Amino acid sequence: MRRFGFVVLAAVSLACGQQDGAPASLASQSQQSSCVPPPGAETKRVYEGLKPHCEGCHVQGNRGYFASLDAFQGLIVADTRMVKAGKPDESELVRLLEGKGTGAFKQMPIGQKSYAQLVTDGTAKLTMETVRTWVQELGTQQRGAEPNVDAPRITRMSANQMQRALYQQLGLVHEDFYIVGLEHNIPMAEMRDGDHLPLLSPDALPMPRQKGTEERYHGLGGGSTVRQISEDRTASPTFALTLTQVSQRWCRRALGKAGNTALFPTGTARTANPVDVKATLRRWSLHFLGERFTDAQVEDLYTKVFVPLSTPTDTEPAYVGTCSYFIRHPRWIFY
Repeated sequence: MRRFGFVVLAAVSLACGQQDGAPASLASQSQQSSCVPPPGAETKRVYEGLKPHCEGCHVQGNRGYFASLDAFQGLIVADTRMVKAGKPDESELVRLLEGKGTGAFKQMPIGQKSYAQLVTDGTAKLTMETVRTWVQELGTQQRGAEPNVDAPRITRMSANQMQRALYQQLGLVHEDFYIVGLEHNIPMAEMRDGDHLPLLSPDALPMPRQKGTEERYHGLGGGSTVRQISEDRTASPTFALTLTQVSQRWCRRALGKAGNTALFPTGTARTANPVDVKATLRRWSLHFLGERFTDAQVEDLYTKVFVPLSTPTDTEPAYVGTCSYFIRHPRWIFY
């Protein structure tokens, strides 16, 4: 089965003045925002030293301070409520790391030991002296007056969202993959057939009995309280491979399920006739992506995906391939 690359869009930072080749409208908009200098080498050093101990809770959401160096710079370093340049003792970040926070939380990371104690134990390498010196020597920071409204804001669907979306869009249900099994008289989700590549969170009730089920869930970036695994929404190679395999097997399962009208509603034809196929592709584009492909897009998909995968006697590989194509499309993965 062919694999199609993902189009990964990068966020656009605020610009200082007009960049080479930038449209005049974007340049004027950038000039209206404050000119924000990039993080310095010492800021990067502090960020990299703290990140292993902070990213477990602060890589996404409205407290994603360690999602990137730019996030650390904009949300922590340039925020005078967290870092007061030249004044370590008045910087809440330093106080939190030393277990002397003045807000709702008294220390970071949350737990039995503050960051300063982790340094004493040898668990953390970046010393508090280094952090204090960095704050002491830090110059006045600037923050953008307002965000760039043209910057794309992209979030990758979580593993739970993907599982629910696949169930709904492919007309599948939990019982298509699992039966109730018993482990020491405790109900567990027993795979019907591992060839269908089922996936399920280890936090589910009943929880999966086979490891492969939860491994695929984690492959899609799913986190777990039971396994103490953080959620991952990056488009990693493991994610791409897992989604490729799952999308192909689940599309085949959906196409082979008796009475399933999710992909072929009652009255629609499942044939090799080009007119019927293109009508299906147009309907699937709306079904999976929420937008109807143009005639040119449908023709391109038919020519480059459906036709190469079809055979004179069997259209299933071609329908599986095009179904999987939509699930691996950037507009399905990201929102």
